[in-house]
Amino acid sequence: MPTVTTSRLPAPTSWDEFEDICKTSFGLRWGNPNLSRHGRQGQQQDGVDVYGHDSDKLFVGVQCKNTTRTITEQLITSECSKAEKFTPTIQTLYIATTAERDVHIQAFARKLSIERVADEKFPVEVVFWADVISDLAKDDTAVRQHFPQFFNQNTVTQADLIRSKDVSNLMAVLQVLDLTSIADHFHYGAKYIHCSVLEQYNQLVDVQSRATFKVHDETLFAALKKMTEEWRQLNVLIHSAPYDLIPQRNELSFIMPLDFCRNKEENDLYEEIDQQIKGFLIAVGVFCRFVNETYHEVNLDETSMIARRLYN
Repeated sequence: MPTVTTSRLPAPTSWDEFEDICKTSFGLRWGNPNLSRHGRQGQQQDGVDVYGHDSDKLFVGVQCKNTTRTITEQLITSECSKAEKFTPTIQTLYIATTAERDVHIQAFARKLSIERVADEKFPVEVVFWADVISDLAKDDTAVRQHFPQFFNQNTVTQADLIRSKDVSNLMAVLQVLDLTSIADHFHYGAKYIHCSVLEQYNQLVDVQSRATFKVHDETLFAALKKMTEEWRQLNVLIHSAPYDLIPQRNELSFIMPLDFCRNKEENDLYEEIDQQIKGFLIAVGVFCRFVNETYHEVNLDETSMIARRLYN
């Protein structure tokens, strides 16, 4: 049975529609629904049509080229020069095209990127129509939004749309949490705490504070709320405890001369953190089990790998 990624969805004839598709597609690629379109037709855009932060929190730009023919080497070089004037400075330029993949253009872009990085300039990557559609296919609702003519609208129920939104918000959470490795940071209990535990909590709070974030699945919401609250309490305790930073290991070390706490107050706090770690890991386990059992379209190994790159 053909899927969206194996079907030949037609590229739009409208440049405006293509930019809109790219905004959605790259937003799904990077787990960032808050990308922005730049200016409007007739205004100088400095080689950037869509901009925002990618999954590595890098500020990037996308130039959209709606053309049935392959783009040229000269065009790539020209768009790089234009994008150098964009402010604030982007860290990567993506040139999205409706053309089919071209190995020669891909090779040229790789070579040009190496040369530009050597000159301390941003690299460039060409993203072809098939790649745009592959990213768009991560969200059925997005595909239906941009290609409604290919779907029987009556088959989409309100429950389908709500679940799709929940999956989108769940992915936004998971792509900042390295949940498959979180337990590895607590082999020594409260004695050593990896700094990424605190960083991940801050990212988790940031995602949930977005205006567009809402979880309709009550069980998922309860599990997420419980994990977040246990993480919050652990975060508060760690910040109140006497920890030294070990920069080379990116770890916090509880101050314990000769492996003993300096006084009863610090010993009690150490034991409280130990207990909170246990409750936190239980909440993480409950959350992960529910996701694995209920949201089969989500792969925790893959999302954790994406998140891991944020904290290395």
